[in-house]
Amino acid sequence: MKLSEDTSDEDLVNQIINKNKELFYHLVVRYEAKLKRYILTITNRRNEVDDVVQNVFLKAYTNLRTFDRRLKFSSWLYRIAHNESVNLISSGFIQKFLSLPDWLDIESRDRIEERMDEEAMKQRLKKCIDKLKMKYKEPLVLFYYDDKSYAEISDILRIPVRNVGVLIHRGKLQVKELCNEKNNS
Repeated sequence: MKLSEDTSDEDLVNQIINKNKELFYHLVVRYEAKLKRYILTITNRRNEVDDVVQNVFLKAYTNLRTFDRRLKFSSWLYRIAHNESVNLISSGFIQKFLSLPDWLDIESRDRIEERMDEEAMKQRLKKCIDKLKMKYKEPLVLFYYDDKSYAEISDILRIPVRNVGVLIHRGKLQVKELCNEKNNS
């Protein structure tokens, strides 16, 4: 079944619950890449991201009838991803090495050096963010990488909206401090 791009997640959920289960595929297409990025940023476990995303969608599908339709579907889905990420972190597995960036195979040679500089800067920033406590790391990732609003972050992390801004601000200050420490040492 083909849907228009402006069909809301909540409308899709209603249709899926009302016996159009094949439409769940559209939710997977909408959120798979975003969830992979979110989970990878939180867990730093590249080789396990696909499994975690699969678990997130399986749990979402299985529990779709429990979704509170007064809330945003994306917040509910990210909450499941948050819980699965925390479970993965808590599992105690050794972190995997980062694989080579995908762009190396397709970029022209004259852009590779520029991209490597950009990638090095991103990796430095990522290392600083990785050192943050989870309570600061998660709101930063959700806000800056996943473009979530304060209200959505509040729903996902189950914290008051007023605390979201405080955590993001403190997280930014800590990242700046960590990155400056790293550059000075």
